[in-house]
Amino acid sequence: MSTFTGNVNKLVAAPMLQDFLIDKDGTPMSSGTVTCYHDNSRTTLKNWYYQSGTPGNYTYITLPNPLTLSAAGTICDINGVDTIPFYYPWSETNENIADPYYITIVNFAQTNQITRANFPFEGSSGSSPVTTGISFNNLVTNNGFWRNIQPNITNTSPSFTSFTYSSSNMTQLPYGPTLYGITVAPSQHDGFRMPDIQFLKNNFSATDIVTFTPFPLSLSQPVNNGIAPEYYINHQCQSPGGSAETQKCYQFPISLHVNTLSNVPFTFSIQAQSGGSGTNTIKVFILQDTGTGGTAVPVGAPLLTITPNNSWQTYTVSSVFPTTSGLILGTGADDGLYLQVQMPLNAACNINFTKPSIYLTQNQVIPANDFQTYDQVDAIINSPRTGDIRTSLNAFYPYGWAPMNDGTLGNPSSNATTRKSSDAWQLFNLIWTLCAPFSASGAGTTNPLAQMYNSSGMAVGYGPNINSPTTAYQDFTSNNQLSLSKMMGKVIQGTVPIAALLAATPSITGFSSVVTASSSSGVLFTTSASNLLNLYLGNTVTFTSSTTLVNVSANAIYYIVPQSSTTFNIAVSFANAISGNSANYVGFTGAETGTITAYLQTTASVEGEYAHKQLMPELAAHNHTYIHYTTNNLGQSGSNSFFVTNGTDTTGTTGSSTPFNVTQPGTFYNMFIKL
Repeated sequence: MSTFTGNVNKLVAAPMLQDFLIDKDGTPMSSGTVTCYHDNSRTTLKNWYYQSGTPGNYTYITLPNPLTLSAAGTICDINGVDTIPFYYPWSETNENIADPYYITIVNFAQTNQITRANFPFEGSSGSSPVTTGISFNNLVTNNGFWRNIQPNITNTSPSFTSFTYSSSNMTQLPYGPTLYGITVAPSQHDGFRMPDIQFLKNNFSATDIVTFTPFPLSLSQPVNNGIAPEYYINHQCQSPGGSAETQKCYQFPISLHVNTLSNVPFTFSIQAQSGGSGTNTIKVFILQDTGTGGTAVPVGAPLLTITPNNSWQTYTVSSVFPTTSGLILGTGADDGLYLQVQMPLNAACNINFTKPSIYLTQNQVIPANDFQTYDQVDAIINSPRTGDIRTSLNAFYPYGWAPMNDGTLGNPSSNATTRKSSDAWQLFNLIWTLCAPFSASGAGTTNPLAQMYNSSGMAVGYGPNINSPTTAYQDFTSNNQLSLSKMMGKVIQGTVPIAALLAATPSITGFSSVVTASSSSGVLFTTSASNLLNLYLGNTVTFTSSTTLVNVSANAIYYIVPQSSTTFNIAVSFANAISGNSANYVGFTGAETGTITAYLQTTASVEGEYAHKQLMPELAAHNHTYIHYTTNNLGQSGSNSFFVTNGTDTTGTTGSSTPFNVTQPGTFYNMFIKL
């Protein structure tokens, strides 16, 4: 119990002499409960008061909150005396900032009976409770689709590249039922398991064409009193899908962790236009994603359903983020809130839309002009991502990063040596996904890139090739620990993603083995010179499975020995590759020919060496000069006759075949990897 110390002149008394509350069946709400919250923070309690004292000396004392109604359904003070409540719809730290109530009333059975928002309304008294102290920060980053999936184009270009999405360019997501996704523009990403702006589909029965189109130069803005965004999305479905099509939407990350905005009011807006004929209806949903390993939560009813017309218009609705009561989160700390803008299902359509926005406001209040500079957007979309590397002379251990000390990652109950925390999940998952295919088949206890260990430190297999295939999340929750990629004492060598290295194709195809005189000659691969990019001695390479090349294993790491501009051999180790001895190359078992797919420069693979015994071909061509003394007795007889003999003269031996240093000069920096 406390006494009100603010401006009593701004207290608002209940307008009735007595508040008598009844149940929905008309009976007194005996032992019901009244709870008062802040309207702009509907999980935070807000004080209400009753009057006490004598004329000229009244004080205002807090009522219980929550308050239990009397047997007659009336409001009573702490002494059980029927009273009139007093409300203070302003901030108690600043009387000029409106702070109305959100009030819920439930009966004895805890069944909701009454809800009152924005109460009491004081719009005519100074600052308005719906426009003062609100936040106009847009929670949808890059809602103008800057730096999208298309090649860079300017707003003066008359033609634009469209994308038709199919199984060839979308990845199946490991989230709940069958779902495919592709990132179409950058957005928030740190910690999210579904980062950036994604286009999602549950199957490919429909033909969907997506085009990012820049707004043309004009004397007026597309929407009155608005800022022209960078691009709008034109979504066309030319060939509708069947009844199995249940999901086709654009998904935008709102907030990492579902509890951050639980029960918080918000206003959503979007700009849209009909692009042509079809069933051009947009539905908007809020998704509560409980994270990896959490229970799935249905999206519920649409937040907004609109059918845009031929002109650009802004569509707005206010609501409250769903409660988190009863949710079960996963252990990966990657739960979050998402906005989903759904396109028509099982129907042809042609829709333009842009600037989906969410503001923490009420009553459909949105800013007249919402604009973020490109530097502001760039600071978010290009902030470090999981797996990024940071170097520094500074020894500060940055939060959100792990030192690259060749240690291990795991959950809080694991025995990981570098990072054992729920925030290690994202990096654990990234390394697992990258390296799991390289685990040996069968028991699968070895992995050349990143070894897995159980909680006792025993090497264990993981991934699709072991006897009991595992998932990254199963290994993480089983207290296993996964090695970081090797870094200590290593030199970082430049590469790019496979798709960028090999242009339009993610693989080199057309390799055929060449049969040679004996198995010691090795398997020789050949391809066209246009595809043989940047191969060098010791370059790592992996292959898909093959039934014709018996000694070449799928997903094993080999080392290249170039033979010409179009041919190369392979070896099972770097040392064998640089030996110059064909007997050390991978051999064959017979007349083998066939096509096999190769992948170059496997990320996180290790090559090179610190020292080796110098090979004969590595010696500089040279000879040694020495003096050989002889006696010429030609023409004499007897014991001094000349005898011709055959023999070999050699110089003395020097050296000891000690391995010599081949490590290049270097400098050491502290290195960290983003969690």
